[in-house]
Amino acid sequence: MREPNLLIEAKQKMTREELLVWSWCLVNARFWTTDGKGRELTLEDLEEIKKKQEIFYAVSIVSLPELKKRFPDYFTKDRVKYWREILKGLEKKIGFEVNYEQYKRVLEDLGFAYILEKLELPKEKVKYYGISTIFSVALTESENLHVVYTPLVAPLLVLIKKWFTIYNFEEVLKLNSKAAIVLYRLFKEKLGLKQNEFEIKAEDLKELLDLKRIEPRILKRDYIEPAVKEINEKTRLKVEAEPVRRGRGGKIVGFRFRVEEEPRLEEATTKDLVENFDVLKKWFKKTIEQLAEELSIHKQVSPAEIARSLLSLERVNPAVAIWFLLHYPKSEAKLYALEHIKWVDSHRKLELPERYLKHAIQTPKKELQFLWDQRVKHAVAPILEELLKEWNAGQEQEPEEPKPSETENEQEEIEIRNPDAGHI
Repeated sequence: MREPNLLIEAKQKMTREELLVWSWCLVNARFWTTDGKGRELTLEDLEEIKKKQEIFYAVSIVSLPELKKRFPDYFTKDRVKYWREILKGLEKKIGFEVNYEQYKRVLEDLGFAYILEKLELPKEKVKYYGISTIFSVALTESENLHVVYTPLVAPLLVLIKKWFTIYNFEEVLKLNSKAAIVLYRLFKEKLGLKQNEFEIKAEDLKELLDLKRIEPRILKRDYIEPAVKEINEKTRLKVEAEPVRRGRGGKIVGFRFRVEEEPRLEEATTKDLVENFDVLKKWFKKTIEQLAEELSIHKQVSPAEIARSLLSLERVNPAVAIWFLLHYPKSEAKLYALEHIKWVDSHRKLELPERYLKHAIQTPKKELQFLWDQRVKHAVAPILEELLKEWNAGQEQEPEEPKPSETENEQEEIEIRNPDAGHI
């Protein structure tokens, strides 16, 4: 059973700008060791960390110039000064109030319950629990934003990365009110959990929106109704909201929401791959299996071998590598393309290997541009690791007869050709 995303349902005490920064950073978060080496963790590494019951951190590194280039209509002010003011605001609001029992249950489900034991929390019932989310924030001279999350929050980011509770950032930017942004994120989370209809207590909504002394009727009139109207007008979500009443006077005690998401226009369907982890995973699985079938015309290559080759790349993102592979014709040329990528990745004189691959393509296909999206580039490694486990498990269940030329535990290397022979 998937639990709610506590980072979305936590008490929101942020301005609209701070919420946007916070949301973008969560999407871009990765996991790191605490050994001082700054090594990025894979999902397999996290399993080892669980066994050893170690603490780990999460880090977001966001290029502000890239963010401005991506969303030029929304980030037009002086970047350094603008972001410094936002970061100062975030530094004062790094504590979130969360439901302790829910937080504890999520950690247990994810296998990180030992974190609470190491912190030696009180044994008696906890009535209030606040967690510190950000360990440090830094803005570099090159305008890169570095956010380090505490070990209390890092496991919750595992939840986001594993189940991809990601909302459309472009749609969030269209929303002007803080209430609309908060509710939009909540609705997207519920849709991800297959909950199209649900109820929320009025008191919980007031906490979520950081509204303390306010009557439920005012909450309905001034916050819920305007936010739902804005979401319906500016996003693909279609929301119906009605108050839940109790007692003789029909006092509002909560709200019932029904949420649906309209299908995207035909020309925008590739964006679904950016937002939905399950859809993206299915696309990568199908694509890699098709690549393996094409490559096997001349040399036997399994999907698992392709996945391992992609994960072994140090400087070229696997999503970019797949983008490059898909631009080559079928059969032998595509086999050469895989080795071309490996050569570019290992050629240290090429300072920008991905740009080199991009320039090698004369007529790039528009439908594959989503592979350059940062969210896809961040997600592809965990997806390949999960697919590799599935393919390896399938090989263990149905072992193939080894060929006469093969020895036990030996993997045949793909022939490397000279990548300087030419480009597409």
